Amino acid sequence: MTRLSRPLASAASTALAALALSATAQETLVPGPGAELTQAKCAICHEIGYVTRAPQSRARWEEVMRVMVQRGTPVTPDEVKIITDYLATYYNPEGPSAAAQAASAQAAAAQAAADPVTQLLNRNACLGCHAVDKQVVGPAFREIATRYKADASAGVKLAQKIKAGGQGVWGQVPMPPNPGLSDAEVKLLVDWVLAQR
Repeated sequence: MTRLSRPLASAASTALAALALSATAQETLVPGPGAELTQAKCAICHEIGYVTRAPQSRARWEEVMRVMVQRGTPVTPDEVKIITDYLATYYNPEGPSAAAQAASAQAAAAQAAADPVTQLLNRNACLGCHAVDKQVVGPAFREIATRYKADASAGVKLAQKIKAGGQGVWGQVPMPPNPGLSDAEVKLLVDWVLAQR
């Protein structure tokens, strides 16, 4: 390799790594009982590829969940059991059983039939931080709608917040950005949130 080609090779390698990381970040979990909850809770802190790239034994998933609870993940003991069962079923070294694959197919069909807002909320882990009527990590959707009900520019403000993320409007916990959402998807979410009064 010449001196000139080394920097180019390094830049190309960096670009490919960034593309691979970007593709991983867009992954979704295998459909199945507990997938939506797992997606919502795990994606609060990290991209979902962290879960999908390294199958673990049940004991290891239990340990991972124990550590996540210690680190402050907002998850109840019942949710820990559901998430651990899901991960041990679908992300174990042997892969999912035939019964788990059948359950996955059923869950995929149900998800495809779900309403588009529910699909967006689940796919983008919104429900890991928000609920309709109570604060989770971020404010309740109803609280957001109430705050902005008299604000003529609420739609624009919320669309920007959903796309770019931010911090400080509802406290110091940051809201992650959602740059992969289309303008139409953002509008659908904003209209839905503002209707939650």
